[in-house]
Amino acid sequence: MKFKIFLTYLLCFVLVFLVAYFTSCDSGTGITEPPPPNPYGEGNGKITFYRTSQIAGPVIIRISSYQFNDSIVWISPPMCDTNIATSVILKKGDYTVNIEGAKFLCNYNVKIEERKCKLLDYTNCNGGYVGCYDLTGVWIRTADGPCPNCKGLKVQFSNGIGEVIYTPPGCRFALWDIKWKNFDINNCTIYDLARDQYGGSPDYFLTNITFFNKDSIELNGPSGIIPYSRISYTLEKKNENNFHPIEVEHNIPDSELQLGR
Repeated sequence: MKFKIFLTYLLCFVLVFLVAYFTSCDSGTGITEPPPPNPYGEGNGKITFYRTSQIAGPVIIRISSYQFNDSIVWISPPMCDTNIATSVILKKGDYTVNIEGAKFLCNYNVKIEERKCKLLDYTNCNGGYVGCYDLTGVWIRTADGPCPNCKGLKVQFSNGIGEVIYTPPGCRFALWDIKWKNFDINNCTIYDLARDQYGGSPDYFLTNITFFNKDSIELNGPSGIIPYSRISYTLEKKNENNFHPIEVEHNIPDSELQLGR
């Protein structure tokens, strides 16, 4: 009989102890298991880059102060922690990624999270944006736009200005016209020169630039959309033979002038 009473008290004591123990753990005052160590280091996360199609030229990836060359084309997404793919460990936070090929251009805004590895598929700039890029070089107009006979116009951009170095017959822009100025790479805008149908009344208009890749753009301003392609990063010399004179008719009332770009 005494043994049964003892056993009952013992069981009650054990039950009370267990309840007290788990209650203290839930309140944060008891002993808890420490979290496993961060495989990327304290406060760090990881990002891994990949693509599943070829991109012309060397592919350069920039993030924070790091720059990488990525030459691998994957058949399927890699494991995030593979040692083969291009990857980097960074402090948690927000970053901008810039990726360039011979013509390919893509940007991403990414968040690095502590203890986590993130895969970024930049195939065809999936989920990214092209952004803005340096205009230095020679650009050719690939459509007339609002100006008849101006397809084939060449603009050379250097030191902050875009100068006409070739004008097709009948185009209203003269050789050495300052066609572009005040390029703002942060807002991707430029001031573009417009002339009336007689080649006079020049004026500049704030124009948005849309990049499709490093060598293909559209200017979207008050008078329409005009496409250009970069044909050279090497600057050409101006030549008088590139100029086809346009006749300028004077004394035309302003109300009759039609601006074009």
